[in-house]
Amino acid sequence: MKKKLLTGIIVLLLIAGLGLIALDTIMERTDWSLISEENSPDGNYTIYEYSYGSDGDRHASYGTYIFLKPSYSSKKSINSYVVFAGYCSNKNIYKWASNKQIDITCEASDKDNIRTQSVKAYGIKINAVTVQAKSS
Repeated sequence: MKKKLLTGIIVLLLIAGLGLIALDTIMERTDWSLISEENSPDGNYTIYEYSYGSDGDRHASYGTYIFLKPSYSSKKSINSYVVFAGYCSNKNIYKWASNKQIDITCEASDKDNIRTQSVKAYGIKINAVTVQAKSS
């Protein structure tokens, strides 16, 4: 009797744990909106641009993020290396200048809108500039 009860409790705990993991994954995905992604010219790296829709503990709440990861990596893109985070009014803010350089142009109302900027990642130079947002 005790063995069945213990087995039942363990099974319930495992199911509850799996449910919490699934819920966390679903919640995390709803905070992120993929804007674009592009492989480097040689195909070795992939860059992702996301909009983050939460005030969670991140680099730029409700901001724009650029993630970089090796193309062979099995990591989720939103768990890869953040090379840029800020508040940009434009979309598609990056371009591959070469296999070893990414150019990022952020249209913002304030020069202080960049929250995170890497200078180099995986041997790739990151050039980020902020330009005055176009007024409507």
